[in-house]
Amino acid sequence: MTLKQYLEKYNYSKELIDLISVFVDQIDPVKEEFLGGDEKTGIYNIYGEEEIKIDQKANDIFLEACRNSGLVGQAGSEEEEEVIKMDSQRGHFGITLDPLDGSSLVPTNLAVGTIVSIYENGDIMSGIKNISQSFYFLYGPLTLMVFADKNGVAQFIYNNNKKNIFNGGEGERKSLDFFDLVKENMEMPEGRIYSPGALRSKWTEEHFAHIDSLEKQGFKLRYSGSFVPDFHQILTYGGIFSYPALTDKPEGKLRLLFEVGPMAFIAEKAGGAATDGQESILDIVPTKVDQRVPIYIGSKNLIEKIKIKK
Repeated sequence: MTLKQYLEKYNYSKELIDLISVFVDQIDPVKEEFLGGDEKTGIYNIYGEEEIKIDQKANDIFLEACRNSGLVGQAGSEEEEEVIKMDSQRGHFGITLDPLDGSSLVPTNLAVGTIVSIYENGDIMSGIKNISQSFYFLYGPLTLMVFADKNGVAQFIYNNNKKNIFNGGEGERKSLDFFDLVKENMEMPEGRIYSPGALRSKWTEEHFAHIDSLEKQGFKLRYSGSFVPDFHQILTYGGIFSYPALTDKPEGKLRLLFEVGPMAFIAEKAGGAATDGQESILDIVPTKVDQRVPIYIGSKNLIEKIKIKK
């Protein structure tokens, strides 16, 4: 089953299928920018981080496609300071975008990703619980897509060879046809992997005690520094990813709208959970576009035991 057939199976509207296609169609253009795209720009974003050339290029590619689609009324991107209003003529969806998560790993050829969420109500500031679809692309040895909606979580593999097969009288094929379903109704297992972010010297005593407990239980450390592949291994094998409140940054590092919220939606649809240490991520309503929150995300039984002050 292809991604297109999967969406049609669940009676997705033409507008929603076209919107998802907008993002899928940009995979090859974004990946083409990987070569030489790790150059620094000398420009610092709203978070005080120096932008890498490929970050801005990926952002431009995705946002321009959204503008041209006529489907997006409101967009938010990790690379932009404000919510972007777009001229939507045949759809009025809200979308959030982390164009290239983990871009600093491109020079080392480690896996990186793109994170997207869709708000069918059109309002990305209305609350994480209003996400209707969330998905990520993982650019690794294989290019894959993990897609979540009310029906659950499914994984697709990008089969680029199909471009050489679809020709002749079959009509034009879109990139949705190049993604093949490999896993459906994914369930996050109760595993024993832990992925701890941030400098240990900046951890709070409570968080340090939590990690120490995991290590004493024999959990295996797996952390790359890119949220998408680190989360994907937790989704696959079970365990916990964390990026906590820090002694000098009590709000943590990861962004609610662009990283934490979309991944929390996927985790919960796969039977996992996500918390900021006190409340479910899905219960948070953002108060600003660049809001950051601590995150503990992974296997449900592990996450439900966590109570750590922000």
